[in-house]
Amino acid sequence: MGNYVPLTENDIKEMLETIGVSSLDALFSDIPKKIRLKELNIPSGKSQQEVSDVMKALASKNTVYDVILRGAGSYSHYIPAFVKNITSRSEFVTAYTPYQAEISQGILQAIFEYQSLVCIMTGMDVSNASVYNGASAAAEGVLMCRERDRNKAIILGNVRPDTLKTIKTYASAQCMEILEMEANDAFVEMDKLKELMGEDTACVYLEQPGYYGELYSADKIAEAVHSAGAKFVMGCNPTSLALLKSPGECGADVAVGDGQPLGLPMAFGGPYLGFMACTEKMMRKIPGRIVGETVDHDGRRAFVLTLQAREQHIRRERASSNICSNQALCALTATAYLTCLGKEGFRNVAKACVSLSHYFAAQLQKIEGVELQNKGEFFHEFVTIIPDKSEEILKALAKNKILGGLKLDSDRILWCVTETSTKESLDNVIDIVRGAICC
Repeated sequence: MGNYVPLTENDIKEMLETIGVSSLDALFSDIPKKIRLKELNIPSGKSQQEVSDVMKALASKNTVYDVILRGAGSYSHYIPAFVKNITSRSEFVTAYTPYQAEISQGILQAIFEYQSLVCIMTGMDVSNASVYNGASAAAEGVLMCRERDRNKAIILGNVRPDTLKTIKTYASAQCMEILEMEANDAFVEMDKLKELMGEDTACVYLEQPGYYGELYSADKIAEAVHSAGAKFVMGCNPTSLALLKSPGECGADVAVGDGQPLGLPMAFGGPYLGFMACTEKMMRKIPGRIVGETVDHDGRRAFVLTLQAREQHIRRERASSNICSNQALCALTATAYLTCLGKEGFRNVAKACVSLSHYFAAQLQKIEGVELQNKGEFFHEFVTIIPDKSEEILKALAKNKILGGLKLDSDRILWCVTETSTKESLDNVIDIVRGAICC
């Protein structure tokens, strides 16, 4: 984008003459002079080589880890070169949102393919063109379930802290009541859940896997929720869906999650994309873009934006959501990633995550003083309990260019293992952890 010059001097002169303005400064005549910026203290430009040297110097301040064992919502996965090659094409990088569908067929088809893959992955009927991230998707999913006489949501089990905060923020603006119900290591007290649910309950939100990696009997929870006349919203790690029951198979009404594991780098926390899918009955309540397939006047395959009347940019204050954008480039990245891997490749990634994480957990448990908090099954995240050793362990790993798990407190660490780790690298981590504990 550094070589992109939108207008020439002649273009600017012609535009100013057309609107009857003498100069660019005259366009800001309504702004008082005393608050205008008189000059910008911008240093003189640098050559390409000089800029490269500056950027290298900045990059050298980063800590680059050889092994990453931290997840908690942002995951280290291998991204095939094909993905970056596709998403770097100028026609995709410069595209924002397809308001003029008749000349945006390429972007619309890319979004349509993304929606189709999300529906396959989640087992749901309809997907939108994505929202900002997993937290906003969860909040939007909860708000989708509101009805006139049902304005309460129950957040079940261990949920990512940022997701919980986002749900509460969205709900507070809509005067929606949020109740939290703890779950003991993936065990849900169904009687307690049934007691909490009443005629005013709009939905129950559950993350599968949970924040500590735990796996729940989501299908049984969905059955209980539906018996109370409420909706079931299921938050998912997309990689886990290659092995676990899909939200559709579990009976979810809405499926949400963060698409970061689908080819997007960790990138200091973004940009990511939030995927959303739902049943056909909920279709008219899902926010954001939906691209549909049709035929044009000549019978050729064509794509259109559908159900736009729900959008904030058309309905304004009567809209059901303030989402009026889409994460088109991030959604395209997920599409390229899933297409590149294919069904078996995606499944192999998930299998590697499970086998490596369970191997690592088993080896950690062999160290005296290490206890596994997870008593049931987990996908690729789990928590260890090592009294008063969290800080020492993580510092010892960092010295060896290893990013350890997330410190939950002085005793507990939340670990995550993906296909980017190897058995040899995990054995090395085990030795370092053992040394940190024994010292």
